[in-house]
Amino acid sequence: MKIIQHLAVLTCAAAAIASAQQPVKPSRLLLTSQPKLVDCAPVMQSPCMSAAVTPGDAEGKPAPVTLPAASQLAGAFTMQSASGEAKPFYASAGSGPDAGQHTNVVLMIVDISGSMNQPMAGGSTRFQSLKSAIAQFLAGMQEGSDRVAIVPFESHNVVSTIRSAVFTTHRADALAQLNALPAPGPKNNTALYQAVFSGVDSMKGELASLQHEGATLAELQPHLIVMTDGKNEVAPGDDPQLLNGDLGLQQAVAQVQTSNLDTIGIGFGDKNDIDAGALQKLTKRFFYASDANQLLAALHVSRSAVSHSIQITWPLSEANRVALMGRDQIWTPSMQLEDGSVLTGDPLRLIVPATNAPAYDRAASPQELEALIATHPPANSGWSSVLVHLLLYLGASAILLILWFWVPRLIWGEQYSSSVPDRSRRWSSDRSGVTSASGVQVRSTSNLPAGFTPELESASPLQRSAAQTTQVLPRSEASRTRLTFDQN
Repeated sequence: MKIIQHLAVLTCAAAAIASAQQPVKPSRLLLTSQPKLVDCAPVMQSPCMSAAVTPGDAEGKPAPVTLPAASQLAGAFTMQSASGEAKPFYASAGSGPDAGQHTNVVLMIVDISGSMNQPMAGGSTRFQSLKSAIAQFLAGMQEGSDRVAIVPFESHNVVSTIRSAVFTTHRADALAQLNALPAPGPKNNTALYQAVFSGVDSMKGELASLQHEGATLAELQPHLIVMTDGKNEVAPGDDPQLLNGDLGLQQAVAQVQTSNLDTIGIGFGDKNDIDAGALQKLTKRFFYASDANQLLAALHVSRSAVSHSIQITWPLSEANRVALMGRDQIWTPSMQLEDGSVLTGDPLRLIVPATNAPAYDRAASPQELEALIATHPPANSGWSSVLVHLLLYLGASAILLILWFWVPRLIWGEQYSSSVPDRSRRWSSDRSGVTSASGVQVRSTSNLPAGFTPELESASPLQRSAAQTTQVLPRSEASRTRLTFDQN
């Protein structure tokens, strides 16, 4: 009876562990960056929009997913609005101005001990099946974002081989490293503890190098993946001072725990040959794979979904920013996965001013412009936009002229009318009291000195005698012409 109870407990525990290792399936798209209005000139005069999303589960947490190749990523998305459907012309995971700046840094340590030559169902060896699964995993690598290095380990030159890992952001280089793995040798043992210890050192060095180049730890997602089909085994003739026994296991475990790295162990092959207990201590996540398909699934689970903050950019149907006035942009994103399922996100809303044209949040990046040219070649030279801006400028100029010349006269009309001289009197014959510019006062019949009698208009003009003198008066303040206003 006790035996049955123990078996039941072990079965439940195994089921719990298996369920915990099951990957969380994505069910929706989560918004990671607010929508922005993008200026796609000079390729397109119509405005564009961009946002960043990531696959997530029902609880709103990021979930791992296999992304299409970078060249096919934009085609997996569709944007839907009340006015119709739009296809993004640009999509990028982990890069770009709107995407979450997270980088997967992955170091794969592959066991090439002699036992990896054992055949599996289907005729291929464990080593061949492992290489096939890794190649499929690399197909989802995001170039320019993921940094991957692949190194072998056995029991010879362990430290130098792992510490010489070369991280690359190009899929072709990663595949070249995979194909360059040496075939398992019959005399190769498994220095598992030392491989994990040295792998942590190699990852620390790469992270320090990236930080020196300007990256921050928040932007980096490091993963150390150890793949083996056995247990730690070292023998005479192997590298000296390799970690071994309980003390070696403790040193390797302490190295992993103090590093805070995401260390992942994958046992591949016969479960009876794998030291699952040691791998669970050495790694934070442990998976068992009996064939290439299960190994590929474990590799996919190991990838962080946080790095897959995908920036998408799509064109709007409006001809220019002016046409957007008062029309909020509401778009619902959807993404089709490789298995045919579709993830849909909440509507993305861009609030637009009601009385004026919205301002651009940013200009399109060179990568976005290249993708736009490839999918939407320029249909015109942009003269329509130039003409619109010219008409707007002329209209604004006319409004300014009216405000400058007409509005003041409309408001202060009396002052402007009194300041204008009466031209009808300027040339009249009544020049009494007029002083010339030289200060000479000209006297007429209307202002003769006392004692003189004015003559009739018909009389001949007065003749000036030699005794009469011209009176020259100094120009005073009172003689100057002033504009006066009747305050009454």
